[in-house]
Parts: sequence; structure tokens; C-alpha cells
Amino acid sequence: MDRLNLFPSPKSLVPGEGALPFELPLAIQAGANPSPRFQSAIKAVPFLEEQDVPIAQSEWRIECELIDYEDFSDESYQLKISSEGIALNAKTETGLFRGLTTLGQIVRGCRYALPCLLIEDGPDLSERGYMLDISRCKVPTQEALYELIDTLSALKYNQLQLYTEHTFAYRNHQTVWENASPLTAEEIQSLDAHCYNRYIELVPNQNSFGHMDRWLRHNAYRDLAECPNGYTHPLLGPLQWGGTLKPNEESIAFIRELYDELLPNFCSNRVNVGGDEPWELGQGWSEKLVKKHGKHRVYINHLLRIHDLVDRRGKTMQLWGDIVLENPELARELPKNCLGIIWGYEANHPFDEQCQVFGSSGIPFYVAPGTSAWNSIGGRIQNSLLNIEEACRQAVNHGAKGMLLTDWGDFGHHQFPFTSYHAIIGASALSWNQTSNGEYNLDDAVDSTFLRGTSSATAKAIFKLSKIVNSFQYKPDNRTLLNDLLMSNDRKLKDQLDHTNPRELKRSHERLCEFISLTEAEKPFWAATDLVSRELVFTSELLKFAALKGLKAFSKVDWDLQEGKERLIGQYKSLWLSRNRPGGLNESAAYLEKA
Repeated sequence: MDRLNLFPSPKSLVPGEGALPFELPLAIQAGANPSPRFQSAIKAVPFLEEQDVPIAQSEWRIECELIDYEDFSDESYQLKISSEGIALNAKTETGLFRGLTTLGQIVRGCRYALPCLLIEDGPDLSERGYMLDISRCKVPTQEALYELIDTLSALKYNQLQLYTEHTFAYRNHQTVWENASPLTAEEIQSLDAHCYNRYIELVPNQNSFGHMDRWLRHNAYRDLAECPNGYTHPLLGPLQWGGTLKPNEESIAFIRELYDELLPNFCSNRVNVGGDEPWELGQGWSEKLVKKHGKHRVYINHLLRIHDLVDRRGKTMQLWGDIVLENPELARELPKNCLGIIWGYEANHPFDEQCQVFGSSGIPFYVAPGTSAWNSIGGRIQNSLLNIEEACRQAVNHGAKGMLLTDWGDFGHHQFPFTSYHAIIGASALSWNQTSNGEYNLDDAVDSTFLRGTSSATAKAIFKLSKIVNSFQYKPDNRTLLNDLLMSNDRKLKDQLDHTNPRELKRSHERLCEFISLTEAEKPFWAATDLVSRELVFTSELLKFAALKGLKAFSKVDWDLQEGKERLIGQYKSLWLSRNRPGGLNESAAYLEKA
């Protein structure tokens, strides 16, 4: 039997003798009374269809049966292909659906006959999620979100979160979202149904403490801020408005109103309330409280009030774990129906140590690695894969409940989706089967999943570009040097030049020119992925421009880059609208215009 490129890789695959000839589409015999959800989910699996006809009338069929296996989880399944037919057994319809997605991959890789085999499979981590930032300028179109959900379903993800600060159309708060092209209640309900019918839980995600500057910059909400007149951010310096809600009953009443409108649009019985990075806590309204009780005590007391809001609505509260990890004793004070999320995005992040903290507290927890795509322009694929591998390893070792892959858009969300493709595949594979590294071809998986390709050429090009971007000796956390050069004005550019030299920049520029030339030559063969090829070439042009900025500054030659810059900004705006709503575009482009 030829090697099958299945992802996530099954726990056990035993080859059999011979093959089973077949014709498409394969008909599914789902036994008595399959649920409407299962009937709808089948439509999302390529090459399959449900047929309510006697078995004798359907030669090319899959016999699905629910069996009460004691050692099976809800997502476990057994798939057997023999010369007599295809049999799929599971404990639940969710397990049947996971088995059908595996079968769909097998069918896609075979033309006329399926290899005989026995697969017994189930996940290492019961919850496997993906979180997309929709609050840093970029809100995808509804069609792009539907496509994302279908892709996640094919990869056996079972949770999706859309990170929200201000991009839900709250009825009484138009001032905050009017320029953001937000998701409406009706759109959320439609996305929720689409997720439900693909065995994915759409979890509401509304930051509720820190990261509220999108609200607090407006006069109508300034009084809710810990520091209404601004504060000094430890990374960004002085800011004109606050970013953290003051920890009092007025803020709780405000969040209560948001939850009352937002949460009924979701089937999920949980909500991610955020709670990370309340940078200025104790510097303004709560200064006396913090001096008396300590920052962490004030934080946990307010978080418990937020928990009460969530609990009264019958939901489980998810929260980012960074502040709790600063004072591990606080974890023991959290109610046991909370769930902490341990986030960290570098290859060497101490997931082992931090998982031990949450594990000893008795609080369920996730690990949250990242795609490493933000602030990179061209991606940090190798870092993301190592980060994901370590996160999933420690999650399994320490009994984590799940994994949430984060895909942020800090400072304008300039990267295109392709920079995250390898990470999405890798996190899918390792959260399902932690030992599966090397059991599938990652580039082929990217092409067949995201690009509908028949070879790995596009995925290899994406990976190659990431290697060029990360070829500098200086490798800052959560960003790349070329990203920083691209976004720097003349004053900041001088600081960035301390991290490189003309030789490095010249070599990078040459490699990018070569990459663009080869990619342009291959574009005629990429008809099925034309948008990705245009995004890939454009990204390379942006990076080449960044290298030129650095070389110009070093050489002090009076090159005029303005015309090229204006052309790139025009292309950026055009490509943005291919996948995303217009709200946030001008703000995102302004980062490039001001640099």
C-alpha cells in the first residue's frame, strides 16, 4: 500500500490485503434515524453523500454504525476498508464524522480503488481550537469565515474563537464599531450554525478587563478607564487613553450589558473573557486599592466578579493565564468551573513549568501556542512549529484539557492568511496525535487543505519565503527584523539598523528578488490558487522594500522610494478587500503610509 498522507495522522493504521474498487460519490448508510446535524455535516465531507435507500440498491456505500465502545471517547472511531466494503464504527455521531473526514482524505488520494486497511483512532486532547484575531483592523468577510470553518472541520478542530474587543455590533455602542465593519448578531448566529453542523463549537470571545482601548479612547467610555487620561505602556511608551477597565461595579455593569446582548447568539456553554495584560492596573483609579492589597489581589477579586456574571448565565469562564501565573497561589482561588489558558509564542516558551502550576491548582487548562505570523509579514513558520510541538507535548504530559492555536493581528494585521497555513496543519496534527511528527508531509497537507493543489509547490514557496525572512542573525520575539524595518519611520529606523548590517540586507534583497522571479514564472501553473500567489508575490515585494529601506539608510544614497511605496499601498488595499471587510483598512494601511 502506498503511504497515505493523512492529517491528523491516525493513532493506529494496519494495512490489509488488496483494494476496494469504487466510484464517486460514496453513499453513506447511517443506520436508523441519523440526526439532522449529522445529515448536514455529511455535506461538508468531499466525495460523500447520504442516501436513504436500501443497502442492496447502493453498491458504493459506507456502513456507519454506533457501537457503545467503553474505551472510546466521543470522537474516537474505527474505520475498516476491505474487499467487501467500508465499515465505520463509533460511539457517537461526532466520532462517525471524524472517521468520515479521514475517509475523505483517503478517497481524495485514490483514483479507482481504496487500499484495504484498519484504522483505530481518537484524539490526545479532547478540545482543539483555533482563535483568529478580528479586532486589530481585519474582519474577514462572512464567506471567508465559512471557508475557514470548513477547513478547520476537515482538520478535526472542534473549537473556534473570534477574538473580539470592539468588532461586534452592539446595539447601543455604534460609536465604538461604526468604522470597523463588525459582525452582526445575525451573522454570528449564522456562523454558529455553520460551526455546529460541522461539529465545531463557536466560543464567544469578548475581552472584558484589559485590551479595552478601542472603547476607552471614546469620550463616552473614558470614565470606565483605570487611567482615563492615558498611561505609559511598558512596551509602547506614553498613550493618550486607557486600555484597562477600572475594577469596580460600574465596569461590571458595563460588561453585564455586553454579555446580555452577545452571549445569546452562541450555542456554546462557555465564554472567553480575556483578562490578559491589564498593563496600567494600580496606576490610576485603583492605586490605593493596589497599594493596600496588592495588584494580584485586586485583579483576582475583580476577575471573580466577572466569573459571577458568566456563571449566572450558565457558562464556563475561560481566561488568559498570564496574571494568575505571576502569583500561582491565586489559581487555587479560582472556581473549579473556570478554565485557564497558558499562552506563549516562542519555541522555548516554558510550557512545562506553567502547565505544572495550573495542573497543581486543580483548574482545567489549555495551552495556547501561536502561528507566529503577526508582526512578521512573511511568517515565522519554523518557530511556530517548534512552539506548537512543545505546547502539545506538555499539554499531554500534564493533562491539559485542550489546545487553542492563536492567530493574532497586532499593529494592523498586515500578514496574509498563507503565513499561518503550516501552523494550522501542525497544531491540528499534534493536538490530535502528539507523536505524529514525520508521519505526514506538511507541505502536501498545506496544499491539499488550503490550496486544493495537486503538488506541494505553493506550500514549499510559502515555507521558503519564511526562511528568507528569518535568515537574519537578530531574531526578536514575536516579530521579524524586516517587519520592523518596513514599519519604522526615519527616527526608529536608526535603532533597527543596530541589529543588522549592509551585507545581511543585501543578501536578503537578492534572495527576495530571486524568489519573486521564480514565483512569477510559476504563476501560470497556480490558476487554482491565484489569490494566494498574488498575496505571496506582493508580500515578497513588501519585504524587498523593507530591505531597500535598510540599505538606503546604511548607504546614505538618496534613493527615491516614495513611488514604489505608494504602488505597494495601493496593491495592499486591493488585496485586503479580496478576503476582508473594508472597516479597518485605512487604519491598517496608515501603518505603511506613516513609515
